[in-house]
Amino acid sequence: MRDSDWVIPPTTLAWLEAVPRERAVAMLIRHSVRADLAPNEVGYTLPITDDGHRLARELGTKLRGRLRAVHASPLLRTVQTGERLAEGAGLADEVSPDRMLGDPGVFVVDDRADATWRSLGHEGVMRRLVEGREILPGCADADAAARALAKHMLAASKRTPGIHAFVTHDSLITATCARLLGEPLTPADWPGYLEAAFFWEEGDGVHVRYRDRRRTLPEPLVDLTEAHVVALARREVGATLGLDCPARFFLAGGVFKTLLTGKPPRDLDIWAATPSDRALVEARLVERGAERLPERPYTQAFRMRGREIEVSLQTEPSVLEERLAGFDLALSSIGAEHSPTDQWRAVVHPLARASASKRQVLLLDELRNWKHALSSLVRLRRYAMELGFEARASDEQRLWALFDQQPPEMRHGMIERFRASASFDPVLAELASRRP
Repeated sequence: MRDSDWVIPPTTLAWLEAVPRERAVAMLIRHSVRADLAPNEVGYTLPITDDGHRLARELGTKLRGRLRAVHASPLLRTVQTGERLAEGAGLADEVSPDRMLGDPGVFVVDDRADATWRSLGHEGVMRRLVEGREILPGCADADAAARALAKHMLAASKRTPGIHAFVTHDSLITATCARLLGEPLTPADWPGYLEAAFFWEEGDGVHVRYRDRRRTLPEPLVDLTEAHVVALARREVGATLGLDCPARFFLAGGVFKTLLTGKPPRDLDIWAATPSDRALVEARLVERGAERLPERPYTQAFRMRGREIEVSLQTEPSVLEERLAGFDLALSSIGAEHSPTDQWRAVVHPLARASASKRQVLLLDELRNWKHALSSLVRLRRYAMELGFEARASDEQRLWALFDQQPPEMRHGMIERFRASASFDPVLAELASRRP
């Protein structure tokens, strides 16, 4: 096709007219026109053509007054497309790079995916992701990944009415739509340049639109089931330690708030099963480019790819269920166990699911680490603020009671333990008003 023959896909324009203007609408859109790729090539540095620039800018002008933000896969052609969309719409904000959209994208979890693509070819991988019957080497569970991406886009849209563009690649749109629409899309259904799928939340669920297909999915799209816990754990471990890490370890704690918020985790908490496993974990992080940070109380910290990774210095208990039983918040008592050769199992405390359904930050019935009650109080309040959940007054009172009922020397030790693991916090000011 000649450059002059390219047009904005009519389906994109039609849905832009049809989607509700009073809602935050995520537009998952393929990049604009590029030159042809060689077979099985990714084309990391391949730009869009002159006509690709023109078309994306033209689409942007049609979004004037409606385009709120642009996110893009870090590859050149997607970033260029995002820039032209923003330029045409008169949007001053920069394009936000988003690796959920590409390089590697939500359907890829580690480097083994390269060999999978070479072995099966682009169409072969696409067909299997669309079908979702198996988890390919280096790839994610397709159904869980599609749901995670939709949750992520809607969270990034922050309920701000208007169009929020997420510029990506044909494979990602096709696999996402196939899994969420529940239809076996064929190569004839793959998106053209600047063709888009649309997602928004309304009273009855999450609305999905692509070409002439539509579906409304009940919320939550992502929940605290074992499948979603393992899917998130594989994605985070694949990006840091690698799924071929030879150690046995647990990923647990706050990372799984992502399943409720759709926002990327800030840090990862890892517990190795044995001292030798901890040595393997730390060596693997250094080998993969992690920066070792100064040792902290109870943990060795690393920084890698926008994450802080804390590896516990303790390796007991060595059973995931026992480890989780020592936590304080129900929503922290969620974990995934990694065994060598990418084997996983997940454990979700029943109170964690109750906490999510009630939208309350619940304490576990038994607080084994009561000496850290002040830190638990901080976490209780922080989780409530981050999730928009209720922190029950009765739970705060329970934690303060644990502190108040101790003899003076024990309270002093609890305060010093809290100071060692926390920066300034309002809890410190509250302590001053309580009896010595």
